[in-house]
Formats: sequence, C-alpha cells, structure tokens
Amino acid sequence: MAVVQAAGTMYLEVAPVSLNDLLTWMSAQGSGSWSQFRAAVEELHVEPCNTAEDGENADDATAGDLPVYQAVRLSLQRLAHVEFFSSTAEADWRVVPPALAIHQEGVQWVGILCGARPPGLRDRIGTGPVTWESQAAPSMPDRIRLAASEVVALETASRAAGVHIQAKAPASLLTAIPPVDDPRCRIAATAPTVPGWTVERFLTSALRWTTRDSTDARDLEPRDMHQCRTGLFRFRKKYQRLYYLCWRGKTYSAPVQVGKYVVLRYRRLRSLLQYDLSRSLLSVPVSCRPPLLIERALILCTGLLPNFDRTTGRLEYAVPRSVARLASGLLRQEIRVS
Repeated sequence: MAVVQAAGTMYLEVAPVSLNDLLTWMSAQGSGSWSQFRAAVEELHVEPCNTAEDGENADDATAGDLPVYQAVRLSLQRLAHVEFFSSTAEADWRVVPPALAIHQEGVQWVGILCGARPPGLRDRIGTGPVTWESQAAPSMPDRIRLAASEVVALETASRAAGVHIQAKAPASLLTAIPPVDDPRCRIAATAPTVPGWTVERFLTSALRWTTRDSTDARDLEPRDMHQCRTGLFRFRKKYQRLYYLCWRGKTYSAPVQVGKYVVLRYRRLRSLLQYDLSRSLLSVPVSCRPPLLIERALILCTGLLPNFDRTTGRLEYAVPRSVARLASGLLRQEIRVS
C-alpha cells in the first residue's frame, strides 16, 4: 500500500494481491453468492488475469461482468479449486474440499493439491517422505505439488491430513466424461423469437463467428437457425450470450466449447489437435478450447494453466500421450503427431 498525491489530493493506492489471498478467503467461507465473490475480488484488489485466451468461455449468466471476474472464476474452476453453479442452486459457488490428484511421472508419484487451503495444511501433509513444492504462476494461485517415491506415502500423508485422494486423476476423470456428441451434453431448447438479438454462426472452416449469411450476403436472423440442420449459433444482446446447437434438425442448448466440437466432428481437421512428442505437448487453437471437464483433466497433469502461444494462436497442455489420446476421443478429433 502506498500514499499517492495527485492534484493536491492525498489518496491510498492499494497494490493488487494474488489469487492465493482470494482462495484463502473462499476456503474460509466455504460457499457463497456470485455477488459476494465479485465483492471479494474487488475489495481484495485481486491482480488481473490474462483474458486474451478466454474470449467467450464464460457462456452463462456471468458473461456480462467485467473481464477480471470472468478470468478469476474460470481460473479457479479449471484448476478444480472452486465449483461455480447457476443461479438456481443453493449457492453460486462452493470451494472443493482439499483433494490430492495423484498420477505417476516416471519413477515418481506426484499429487496436485486442489480445492480449499485451510490453515496448517502444509504442516499436516508435507512431512516425512513427501516433498512439498510451491510454484508461483501467472493468473492462478500457487501450484502446490507433492511428490514421493511410493504412492502409499502420498496416500498415507493425505489421509492423515484429512485430504481426499484421487488416484490416476487425469485418466480417471477423462474415462468418466461422456464424449461431446453424447446426448447428456445438451438439452432441448428454444431460441428467443423477440427482436433485438444479434445472431451469429460458428464457421467450422475458419473457426470463427460470423453475422453474415454465406449465400445471401445479409445479416443472419433467427429463422436461419430454425432452417439449419447442423450448426452452432450464438445470440447476443447487451451482456447476454446464448448458445444453440442445431443437431440433426433439432435445437439444443449446450456449452459453447461442446457445441464447437460437435459441429467440427465430421470435418476431422488434422491440424485441430496437435501433439508434440519431443515436448509432450497437446495443443489446440485458442478458439477451440476443450470443454471444462476435459480441460480440467489436462491441467491436472501439471497443475498449471495452459500456455498461450501468441505466435501460433494455440493453447498448449503438457500431458502424456495416453492422456492426449483419451481427450481426442472425447473431442471426436484425430491428433496430428509430430
């Protein structure tokens, strides 16, 4: 905190705090409303997150809020620290109980600490044959990584500290998720018919949105969606964004990331998913970020958010090839291996 003088007026300049402080506050609260979350982000002066690669991914009631709220929420959610719900739930958010997502890296067993971070947790779990590693990273709370030569050491330390355990977490999560074209990933819905909405369609050939009809050179209208057999549409009005998937002549509501991969299913773009064997990196275009739970499984391999390569415009996830294959199956896309 610093005192700053401007135009003869003295005022306090409060330095931004890290997401560690916000996660500590949320851990103490346990759950709360979206307005409480926004107020905490504002009052704690949480440091801004990188929103360049987020774009439209906050496809729900919070999409119209300031980017910092979106970015913070999405970061915590992708890292499996906090779950956010619709306004119909008893609470708009809930901190996940402390959990250790365990997987094997070579001859070592590694656990990524997810969820709440109550006081004294490090003293209870980071002892004996278990090593505790804390790493600061942009746009997220510190990554806490535990390691041991034997998986039983991680399991014993976690149970003693009251921390939940998820063995082989990335693969276990991916094997429990339905593929993007599964009927459970969408619900029947009817798009708005009242005027005032801007209608856009996702172009699978260019991986971007357009407001223009490709044949008549005019603005898209709701009737264009009703006449479409397969396609992904976005309805925009002020701070609202609604997504509708046209699939086999019927209309559904679906998360935007799911909808994109559904309509891309039959294109089989070999450049969409790429895997670099030498660096163990899976990459996707920034406009085709994986759906939340699939991305969470990819992130749990390292406990770090994906790297955004501004040169290629792609998000990069450090994952084993076996995990990349599971993700590609759920996304209904082939991987180009290099």
